[in-house]
Amino acid sequence: MFWALGMLSGSEYGKSAAIMATALPGLAGLCLLLRARPAWLSATTLGVIAVFFLDAAAKGFLRDYFGLRPNHLLVLQAVFNTNASETGEFFRHNWRDVVEASAAFVLLMTAATVLERRLTRIEASRALPPLRRRSKLAIVTLFTGFFALHLNPTMAKENPLLYWPIRYLDYKGQLAHADELQRELERNMAQRAEWQVRYRGPSRKTVVWVIGESLNRNNMSIYGYARNTTPMLGSMRDELTVFRDVVSSEPATMASLMKMLTPASLDDPEAWTRQPDLVMLAREAGYRTYWISNQVPNDGWLGLVANRADERTFINKGYGRGENNFDGNLLPVVDAALAHDAPRKLIIVHLLGAHPTYDMRYPDEFARFDNTNDSVMADLEARGRSLWVRHSRNDYDNAIAYNDYVVSNLIRKTMAASTQSEASLLFSSDHAQEVGHTRNHTGQSVSDASGYEIPMIVWTRQTPDADTRAALEARPYQTDRLEHTMLGLLDIDTPYYNAAHDVMSDAFTPTPRRINGEAYVPLTARN
Repeated sequence: MFWALGMLSGSEYGKSAAIMATALPGLAGLCLLLRARPAWLSATTLGVIAVFFLDAAAKGFLRDYFGLRPNHLLVLQAVFNTNASETGEFFRHNWRDVVEASAAFVLLMTAATVLERRLTRIEASRALPPLRRRSKLAIVTLFTGFFALHLNPTMAKENPLLYWPIRYLDYKGQLAHADELQRELERNMAQRAEWQVRYRGPSRKTVVWVIGESLNRNNMSIYGYARNTTPMLGSMRDELTVFRDVVSSEPATMASLMKMLTPASLDDPEAWTRQPDLVMLAREAGYRTYWISNQVPNDGWLGLVANRADERTFINKGYGRGENNFDGNLLPVVDAALAHDAPRKLIIVHLLGAHPTYDMRYPDEFARFDNTNDSVMADLEARGRSLWVRHSRNDYDNAIAYNDYVVSNLIRKTMAASTQSEASLLFSSDHAQEVGHTRNHTGQSVSDASGYEIPMIVWTRQTPDADTRAALEARPYQTDRLEHTMLGLLDIDTPYYNAAHDVMSDAFTPTPRRINGEAYVPLTARN
């Protein structure tokens, strides 16, 4: 039944069925062999069934949410790299999916319990004869087969009692490996001569990089969305270069930022272990570096990069990305960084953006689309989106509207700072969200293009002419090459910079893009 409901893949079904087919009769038979009380037999039978059913329900929920098997690295990072606060918000946002998976478990477990109790009553009405030699041999054979299956590591990992502990140990091993790689990287980076960093810009330079969170460009009116979610960015449209065809390399924060901040790419994901990241190169070029964030401090691998900055400010004092702290509270910190008299400054601002739960990302005055009955709602309803997905779309659009306020203020502050030094700002998101665009789902999505289609906007003091800007905005780009664009904005020459991957460069050359291991098809082509 779990397989028929799409909660287990064929491979998972086959492995779990093989283990259960030996575990259930083997353990139940052992109770009979030991002449255990009927209550022990019932408890053993229902206990084995409950463990397998609960495992199937959990895998089904994670498969529906992520679009991947639960043992995928992306899923393991999301499950284990969390805490009580963020977990609570995750379940608050996805309680309907949790209820659906739980209902499948409860209904099937109830059916199994009713059947087991009925069989127990039938057997209790008659005395059971002593087990024959053949029956004892069958029980021993099944029990032996159950243990023999565990000699195969692949099968052992599918045992529900071992599945998550083994995955957790794998995850901890990956973290330990990453720490060792980081130490190796630091040893390798001790010799900076090979970096050959040279600054070629003006005497005073300020670059601001605003990293958004979970922003889908298809929900921004500056990209043509039916709702006016970005009025402030729209008011300065003529001063901005709005890239219309940018996709993230990954659908999750950590994996995406690793490829944005370092030389790692889809083609060479381990390059960050051999080459310096953006913060290292900026500091080597004489920049004073700032990391200003509304996300949790010391968050795994990202904390290692953030800690390299000269100044670090984290306004999120809670325990995860789920804490209710608004991005606007970062603005005074950015003001102070812009006012610093350092001749060269790189200011990285990491927002919470539209991270689920969406209704925690904006103050009440930005609840502009609550209970709105417009063309967006009519379209979602016509495509069969559920009431809760439509409600989430309103919350998400409110979060986009507040993000418009924050980002536009950051741009204006950077504009004001350009009177003292040459300044520029790049705004991009780590990944996007599926909020009823493709299917009846809200949240991250590995399988849908809507999980990757992000905004990217650049402001520079010298605005390109209309023709140049139009050509720039049409360029297709993927963010695993974004460190090259940032190095170009920073006026840094180094062997690690490739102008062909700098979307602002005259030497830019488009390259094929991939999402979820397959060629990316732009929305216009899909339509």
